[in-house]
Amino acid sequence: MTRLYHLWLALLTVPALIFDSRRRALFHDMRAFCRNLPAALRGPLPEALQKLTPMREPAINVEADAERIRDLADVVALLDRRSPLGLCLRRSLVRYHFLRREGLPVVLQFGAKFVGGKPDREVTGHAWLTLGGNPYLEADENWRGFVVMFSYPN
Repeated sequence: MTRLYHLWLALLTVPALIFDSRRRALFHDMRAFCRNLPAALRGPLPEALQKLTPMREPAINVEADAERIRDLADVVALLDRRSPLGLCLRRSLVRYHFLRREGLPVVLQFGAKFVGGKPDREVTGHAWLTLGGNPYLEADENWRGFVVMFSYPN
């Protein structure tokens, strides 16, 4: 099901790049940002995230562009398959940077849970965004059951 969603997302998002120069420029910026993430995350995580956080006052109405930013960020993260970073981390960091650049005060969440919910299993991690304490542009199944281990900014 996830692969079908990714294909659907790409089919809806990529053709719009042909006709919209602003969207194409944003896509290009996101690709460069995503490719640089492994190098940008070297060192202590709080310091790295501080450098990845654009400083901007909260926007009054950025909601209209938020879904466009999310969709482009998701496609960019999907395209960067050679990255040593997991998909959810790439996606969350690209969304985080570009939504905050627009003035939306989203917060990065890093969580962990036991695979299958049983403590005798391996641990898996996930990254997602929140806004006002609620998951933002994230399906319930992608964050439910995870214990937040670190938030930025906190």
